[in-house]
Amino acid sequence: MKIRLFSAFALGVLFLAPALVQGQSELDRLEDKISHHLETKMPGWKHKRGEPMPGTSKDVLTEFWSGSNRAVKISIMPHKSAEEARQSIEEFVKYDREKEHLKGFGDEAYAWGYGLSNVVFRRGRFNVYVSTVADVEDDADARALSPAGKNERMRSEMKRLSQEFAKHAATAIDLP
Repeated sequence: MKIRLFSAFALGVLFLAPALVQGQSELDRLEDKISHHLETKMPGWKHKRGEPMPGTSKDVLTEFWSGSNRAVKISIMPHKSAEEARQSIEEFVKYDREKEHLKGFGDEAYAWGYGLSNVVFRRGRFNVYVSTVADVEDDADARALSPAGKNERMRSEMKRLSQEFAKHAATAIDLP
């Protein structure tokens, strides 16, 4: 009985270990492709890989990019299939009244959130979420802006950067 139990355990480890290693190395390869691509397209931006939040799936790649009072977060979630990824995005935006369908960001994409400044897109079986924070109070000309002007700049900067980083991420995912 102990031999059967040990054999079953050993076989389980042999078959599951490569799948776990492959999943992690796949995210590492994605990070390498995206970070190298963004480093060339967005010089001067600093990059840091984030850690998964406790209690959440470890199969999420989270990257933070920062530069000149701006910060961008890119989260990539792999799914088992493109269809599962499509359903996940569909469910994600289903109840959001403030969303906009975007073109040129992957297989499907939406802007959502504050001022439509966040982007979610699907490329194959990967869902990519991009969000941005823009601290316009520290811009060189911030004193000359009215409160409404600062608010408009913040929204437009967040939207512009989220879309720019999303396009670069979509391109990088397709790189060899």
